[in-house]
Amino acid sequence: MKYLRWIWNRMDGIKWNTLIRIIAGILRVGCGLLMVWLCRSFIDRTIRTGSTHDIVMMVVFLVLTVVCRVILNQVYYYMSITAHTKQTNRIRLDAFNRLFDRRLYSDKEMHSGDVSSRLSKDIEVVGETTTSLLPRILITLIQLIGAFLLMRSMDRWLAWSLLLLTPLAIVFGKYIARPLRKMTLEIRDRESHIQMQVQEGVEHNAVLRSLGSEQWVAERLDETQDSLMGWVKKRARFTVVTRLVLSLCFGLGYLLAFVWGGLQLRAGAITFGVMTSFLQLVSQIQNPIYTLLNMVPQAIHSTASIDRLEEIFNQEPEKEGGAPETGTGKISGIRAESLSFRYATGDQPVFSGFSHDFRPGTKTSLMGPTGIGKTTLFRLMLALIKPDSGRLVIYDEDGEKDVSPDTRHDFVFVPQGNTLMSGSVRFNLQLAKPSATDEELREVLHTAAADFVFDLPEGLDTELGERGIGLSEGQSQRIAIARGLLRPGSILLLDEISASLDEATERELYTRLFNAYPGRTMIFITHRPTVSGLCDETIRIGDFQ
Repeated sequence: MKYLRWIWNRMDGIKWNTLIRIIAGILRVGCGLLMVWLCRSFIDRTIRTGSTHDIVMMVVFLVLTVVCRVILNQVYYYMSITAHTKQTNRIRLDAFNRLFDRRLYSDKEMHSGDVSSRLSKDIEVVGETTTSLLPRILITLIQLIGAFLLMRSMDRWLAWSLLLLTPLAIVFGKYIARPLRKMTLEIRDRESHIQMQVQEGVEHNAVLRSLGSEQWVAERLDETQDSLMGWVKKRARFTVVTRLVLSLCFGLGYLLAFVWGGLQLRAGAITFGVMTSFLQLVSQIQNPIYTLLNMVPQAIHSTASIDRLEEIFNQEPEKEGGAPETGTGKISGIRAESLSFRYATGDQPVFSGFSHDFRPGTKTSLMGPTGIGKTTLFRLMLALIKPDSGRLVIYDEDGEKDVSPDTRHDFVFVPQGNTLMSGSVRFNLQLAKPSATDEELREVLHTAAADFVFDLPEGLDTELGERGIGLSEGQSQRIAIARGLLRPGSILLLDEISASLDEATERELYTRLFNAYPGRTMIFITHRPTVSGLCDETIRIGDFQ
């Protein structure tokens, strides 16, 4: 039942579509049963005793029945396609938004390739179940009941003997559910691992080439794919055996109906029309049962996919409450009080009793060896992670407040390295402020020493590849700086922002930055003494651990 509740809760926006399709499907079933009854009447009465007018009218009814079924089929198909697209888009968007609400850097962090696999393959499976499988199951059950009642009106013993396959099918379906679900989970897991390896291979292509490890990495992917193939074959063999047993049962059932009808026809107990109807109705009873059994594996596949998607939806949330506020523009400081922190997967604390007051308007450089905790301090300030003890406090002339996700608007953060996305330069800048005007964009680009943008072929509308392909590392870094400066926060967190710049460009960057924001609080992570020499004070993080 929990899976049905999950699906029902994810059907907002397509419930009316689903209801209309179920009605269309029921009408289609009705047309099929009407066709059986009309065929019987046509053979037994109209052909033998009817007038020419009766024959013409019967043919017209038969044609109209066929046309109605065709039209209903196409209506059902069109509405299924639109519902499926709408549903998968909705689930994908909800899951994508959930990724931005989850707590980062936990011991249950998902690999990006695994997430991509879930947002594609698993959502496709769940969408197919929601928009197609469940309505088909209901319609098929109605078809089975209708065909049974019509056959029972002709021969109740044959009808009941054919329906005895239904409890057999239920027991059989329950028997295969658990092993089939286990095999599906194993297959999904290996598909995710393949996605991870491919994604990382593409992302680190140049590094792998420089290490000469292309063949070794390709062999690892081949091993994972062989493992996937093994589980796919195992599931396929299991499915083939189950379908073989069911197909033999249904084939023999059809033969039983054929022989029974032939004997009844020979004894004069039934007419040719009834015989024709028998064979049609046997198909309309057996096919639904067989279809339902074929739907069982699909339903089991979808439960595995629902569980995998629920792992995304059930990740620990970052915070409770509404959307963050906008920056106030007031000059703020930030104070660390007895701060202690250790990562969930770490064996040593990063901070233990760290305290410092970054006073409003001051410029501070953070120095120390790689891995000592400089970037971790920025993450704590941005509330991307929580301290184990102690607190971080933002304060200004109006008072103070503890750091939380809702105080993220008080910061301007420029991360280390190339963080550009595929799209235009304008798009990359507007990530920080979608409503930014061209004048605002021009201003921050100038402050970041990125005026070169206006010399590009399309200026702000120049398209960039993944991670800013088409630009140098230094150019990409300066655009990332400009993007950060569009934020309204009064505390600037700048992580190695000039690491890819030459000395002259670096000097020009800091000159413009200090002139543009003379009163802002700035905290720099740097390894360069020239940068720390521009600051009011320098903190060596390792001294506080």
